[in-house]
Amino acid sequence: MITIERENGAIDLLIAMVVEELADHEGRDPSDVLPEFLASHTAEKLYDRSTKLWWDGPASVAEDYLTEKSSHSGQNFNTTE
Repeated sequence: MITIERENGAIDLLIAMVVEELADHEGRDPSDVLPEFLASHTAEKLYDRSTKLWWDGPASVAEDYLTEKSSHSGQNFNTTE
């Protein structure tokens, strides 16, 4: 059985990979992308164990975030692309 600590560690690592991918995609610094990502519903779903979203790879999570970001155009997100 995976402990909560290991699961959280896996999620944290996944977030780092997602933020790197988003920063590359948007031509931005990861330190600017991280707080925006952490404030998103996508990040919230990552820590909700019932969604199993953290089982997906970084590309899939980044795609979910970009979909969320485009559906909220201008609401708490930097839309520089």
